[in-house]
Amino acid sequence: MANKKFCVIGLGYFGLNLSLRLAEAGAEVLAIDNQQDKIDAIADKVTHAVCMDTTDIRALQSFGLQDMDAVIVAIGEGFESSIMTTAHLQEIGVKRILNRVTSPVHERLLKLMSIEELLVPEAEAASHLAHRLMIPGIIESFEITQDYSIFEIEAPKRTTGKTLLDLNLRKEYSLNVVTIKRLKQKRGLLTKGEKEEYDVIGVPTPDTKIINGDILILFGKEDKLKNFLEENK
Repeated sequence: MANKKFCVIGLGYFGLNLSLRLAEAGAEVLAIDNQQDKIDAIADKVTHAVCMDTTDIRALQSFGLQDMDAVIVAIGEGFESSIMTTAHLQEIGVKRILNRVTSPVHERLLKLMSIEELLVPEAEAASHLAHRLMIPGIIESFEITQDYSIFEIEAPKRTTGKTLLDLNLRKEYSLNVVTIKRLKQKRGLLTKGEKEEYDVIGVPTPDTKIINGDILILFGKEDKLKNFLEENK
């Protein structure tokens, strides 16, 4: 199967990290910015890195962007460049365009241009941080609907040594255990500072026992999760 091909326009913090993650995942990445120093910083980490002004449609037309799986406009400063670049991409015939949104006005203009996939990394980060601050124990969360989310949490102290059957999370808290991440090896003096590695148990059974350091991946409502964490801390 052919590698997926992406173009990321704008190499600020968001665009840079997106380009790197896509490249690490095996995609062919064309990274574009109008500042040479940003191109130099990423040139050896992606397939192609080009310094150019994307408000110039003639420059854009020379890169075959219409053949990309998606083009992500991640320009962060001044939405005028983002709007003009997006209009050019539409004219060229790019199949899928995703845009980073920098303001409510920017969002409205993109919607008027029929751009459906809008990215608001700051808002998403703020939402995740709010969850972590308001509900101690949450590592990460992903909203599925307004009512239901997937939560990644540290296993509360009182759950250590108990099985999922003992906890009976579905009946007591209307929470489903999706999976469990288990620490491969605790850090010692010589490994301090190294990134911790986890094994994913897969689909846990009722007999699966929680051990200290486990990370639980749960599906359910936020208020039910709060109750579970409060009663088992």
